[in-house]
Amino acid sequence: VRDLLTDIKEYVVGTLFVCIRSYALIMSITFVELSIGFTIIGISRPILVALLIAMFDILPVFGTGGIMVPWVVISLIRGNFTLALGLLIIYLTVTVIRNIIEPKIVGSQIGLHPVVTLVSLFVGAQLFGIIGLFGFPITLSLLRHLNEKGTIHLFN
Repeated sequence: VRDLLTDIKEYVVGTLFVCIRSYALIMSITFVELSIGFTIIGISRPILVALLIAMFDILPVFGTGGIMVPWVVISLIRGNFTLALGLLIIYLTVTVIRNIIEPKIVGSQIGLHPVVTLVSLFVGAQLFGIIGLFGFPITLSLLRHLNEKGTIHLFN
């Protein structure tokens, strides 16, 4: 039992580190996308603004949209349709790219198929927020690991 618990602890800690590294990469990609987009549309201090918004990218629900969507709405209310359109295009680009790369990056790092990763990210985030966002994929990866070692028998 002690060996099993040690194995689980080591695997979970290692997988958590890998998840953090994966999300750091995703946030970096978001930062680059935002920086380029903000520079193109003429936002003042594009690098700083991109950095601040990219830091929120890890949060489920709030994320990049928690800043970008209100910014688009405020721009529309103020009558700055060009800025609103530019911000909306940047936001949609960032969102589409993130939805494509997140399951691939996280899944490849923790050893899960991208579709399984996508579903586990979604279900985990919906049920338990940021804890579930990390916890569900890690739990599935741990179950796969224990199954492959023969410790448990869930599937072939």
